[in-house]
Amino acid sequence: MAKTIVRTILIVLGLPRPVATLIVRMGAIIDALTTNKGTFPSPPIALALVSAHVAALSVAESATKTRTVGTIQTRDDARKQVVADAGLLHAYVQQLANASPDQAESIAADAAMTVRKSGTHRKSDLTVKQTVAATVKAVAANVKGARSHEWQVSTDGGKTWTSVPPTAQAHTTIGNLTPGTLVTIRQRAITKSGPGDWSAPVSAAVS
Repeated sequence: MAKTIVRTILIVLGLPRPVATLIVRMGAIIDALTTNKGTFPSPPIALALVSAHVAALSVAESATKTRTVGTIQTRDDARKQVVADAGLLHAYVQQLANASPDQAESIAADAAMTVRKSGTHRKSDLTVKQTVAATVKAVAANVKGARSHEWQVSTDGGKTWTSVPPTAQAHTTIGNLTPGTLVTIRQRAITKSGPGDWSAPVSAAVS
């Protein structure tokens, strides 16, 4: 049987590292999501809260110029919060783009983001769904000759990944997740030839 080939759609968040430009970038994303509520009806975090976090970062950044002890740490903590918020919004936009690949570029543009298309690879049949509170189950396609399956989870839209215990079967359950967040999961099979490619990441809201 022929292998199904698809082109993975990757939404590019494009966060700058300098705080001043990060604040401007987040403002553009918030404005875009607010303007296009029809495209983004249910963000995983309230945009008003994201705006408040960005405002707090702006205040904290200004405070560092006084050189008062503790202001840099406060600014760094505020920046981490804003980046975490951005990760949630990015994962949400990625999830919508995955669900409607033909409209991916339009969806990305409506969020002030862009699309980067990776090289072709085998289609992933990975599915993720919540089973009980704070727990999701991920199921992947069976791979002939697979000796085990590796899994990784991300809570910041795929910027960083954490490995969870491998399984002998093509499914796993991941618990102790934080309600109100969006988790992203990927999987790869290990055969006698070594590890395969990571699957296209799939996201699920946790409640």
